[in-house]
Amino acid sequence: MAAFNWINVDAPCPGCGQLSRIRCQTHVASGYSGDGSGRFHDREYELGEQMAWWPRDHDEFDGWRANRMQAAPEGSSFDEEACYASCQSCGAALFAVVRFHEVTPEQVLAIGAEANWPDGYLK
Repeated sequence: MAAFNWINVDAPCPGCGQLSRIRCQTHVASGYSGDGSGRFHDREYELGEQMAWWPRDHDEFDGWRANRMQAAPEGSSFDEEACYASCQSCGAALFAVVRFHEVTPEQVLAIGAEANWPDGYLK
C-alpha cells in the first residue's frame, strides 16, 4: 500500500458545474517515514503550501517525486501528477493534474472526469 497526501483546491467541478472544494490524492512528498512533525502521509495541503519532507541537504530529499509522468524531465525541479480526486460537493470521481515545484504544489493544470484520465500520466 502506497503512502499519499491530499491537495485541496477550489475549482469548478466538471460533474456538478459548481465552484467546489476538490480533494486530490497525491504521492508527491509522501512516505511512511517522517521527522519530528510526524509521518509524511495523510496530510492536507493547499496550493502554494510547502509539504512536509526531508530538508534539501538530506540524502532522501530527491525521493519527493511521484514520477507519475511517463516522461518526467530528468533532473528537473518540477514534477506533475495526475491525481485521483473527488468533488466535495457532489462526490464526482475526478482526476486533477497538479504541477509541483520540488515539494510545493503550485498549479492545477487540468481537472476532469476520472473516466477521461489524461494521456501521458500514470494511474
